[in-house]
Amino acid sequence: MDLYARTLIIVKQNSMKSNQRIIIALTVFAGYAATMFASNILMEKAMLTQIENYEMLSGVLLGFVGIPLLSIILPLYLANKWKIPYSVWPKTKSAWLVVFILLSYIILGNYSIINSGRLFNYSWSDLTVHYFSSMLFHVTYYPLFAILILGTLRGKLNLTLSIAFTALFFALYHLVQYHFFPGGTTFKMQVVLFIAFIANLLLYLWSESLLLVAMTHSANGAIGLIENGTIFNEIDFVFYLTIVIIIGLFSYLIYKEVLQRKRREYDKRFWLHIEGNKHPLLRSDSDNNNS
Repeated sequence: MDLYARTLIIVKQNSMKSNQRIIIALTVFAGYAATMFASNILMEKAMLTQIENYEMLSGVLLGFVGIPLLSIILPLYLANKWKIPYSVWPKTKSAWLVVFILLSYIILGNYSIINSGRLFNYSWSDLTVHYFSSMLFHVTYYPLFAILILGTLRGKLNLTLSIAFTALFFALYHLVQYHFFPGGTTFKMQVVLFIAFIANLLLYLWSESLLLVAMTHSANGAIGLIENGTIFNEIDFVFYLTIVIIIGLFSYLIYKEVLQRKRREYDKRFWLHIEGNKHPLLRSDSDNNNS
């Protein structure tokens, strides 16, 4: 068999592998969406019938199946198995610059409510509890969407299409949250979610920090909830469950970041770079050999 024929076989095999991974990733997404949809239905029934068992089942699906298993554990397992690149903390960018950019993004995006002072009608303790409680819905998106779905799509599509489709899936997911987040079912909010997540994905690919971008997303989401008159300021079971899930997720991500730095794992082709960045991890192979 000549070289050309072998090359064609390899290309075809890689294409089939990419297609299979995309199908699996979207199956996980569908399972997550279906689980959250069932949770919404059960909670709606609980509110209408005042039957506590519906509420309990809704909480089990949301807090013990949908979020921890289908949005965090399974996506991270598949990402590690398939060696999908992801980064928790900036590797070739200044962490201070990343923090400054993300803080500016939060302030500019929420300038009206911050400037009006309405955000500070609540105590710092209420705002703190609200922020951490909102992480259950905002931070936990990222292993599924930013790591698994975006990563598998980039194995088949170009950067623009990968980001666009990931943001589209993210926006459409909110349609199943019709009870917990009815505003997300409107056309206007679908467009806002789509555009906002494109911005978040671009920030992630530039900053190389899943942790900081996810926390930024959570800050924007928490402020948005307050702007719409919703605040989660109760220290209840859901709050403690959120803390357990977030601590577990962040602990694992930090552990992976330490391993990546120890092994110098970094695929410079996956991330966005500004021309002129001279970080050692961005050197070409020839540069590294010469040094």
